[in-house]
Amino acid sequence: MNQTNFEWTPEFWQGWRESSNPYRQYKSERDRHLVIELLELCTHDRVLEVGCGYGWISQALWDAANIEWTGVDLSAEMVGRLRAAYPRRGDRTLLADARRLPFRDGEFDKVLCTGVLMHIGENKLAVRELLRVLRPGGRLLCSINNALSPFSIPVRLWNWRKKGFVQKFQLPRSFRRLLRDEGLLLGGTAGDGIIATVPLSIGRFHFPPVSISSSVCKRDEWVANRFPWLAYELWFRGLKAA
Repeated sequence: MNQTNFEWTPEFWQGWRESSNPYRQYKSERDRHLVIELLELCTHDRVLEVGCGYGWISQALWDAANIEWTGVDLSAEMVGRLRAAYPRRGDRTLLADARRLPFRDGEFDKVLCTGVLMHIGENKLAVRELLRVLRPGGRLLCSINNALSPFSIPVRLWNWRKKGFVQKFQLPRSFRRLLRDEGLLLGGTAGDGIIATVPLSIGRFHFPPVSISSSVCKRDEWVANRFPWLAYELWFRGLKAA
C-alpha cells in the first residue's frame, strides 16, 4: 500500500481488513474473491503484487495456485510485517515505489495492483510501470476509487480535512482511456460493492444497520454485479497488447 498518512501502519490495515464489522468483512473477502476470479492464475505464473501490504490479498494468491509470486510495497513496516509472518516469501517481498519498479521490461505474466492507485497523486506514471513490467499478452488487474459512486462526494468531503492524505476518485471512462492509451486491451470491469463497502458508524448508530448485514451484503453484491459502474472501488482487467 502506498503510504501517505501516518495512520497507515500494519496495525491499522490489519484492524481494517480483519474487523469484526460484518460490512468490513464483506468488503475484505469480496476483494479476495475478485482477485482470484479476475486474475485467472495458472501454475508457475510469474505474478507481481504491487502494494502487497501485510499479506491479506497475498495469502489468497498463494492458496489459489502454485505461482512465482513477488510483492512490493512502499511501506518498510508493511514489508517487514509480511517477511516476519511469512519467512518463505521474505526474499520475494521488496520495498519499492509503484512509480519506479525495480524490474525488467516484461518480467511478469500477471500484475495485480489493488487499493494503491487511488493513493498516488499522479497515477499515470504507476500505470505505465505496471504495464512496462508485464509481458506482451500478460494480464493486468488494478482498481480505482469510482467518482460515480453514491459515496464518493461524502468521502471526499470527509478526507478533505486530513492534511497530506491522498484518496483520488476517478471517472471510469477517463481511467479506461488511460489504460487503452498505455497499451492495455481491456477485458471488463467489476465492482466491489455499492452500499456495504462504505458503512457509517457514529457511536451506536450504524448505517446500514449491523442487524441486517447479511441481507444488505447479498443485495449489495447482486447490484454490484449488474451495475459495476456504481461501485465504490472499480476493478479493471485486460491484456497487454503484443
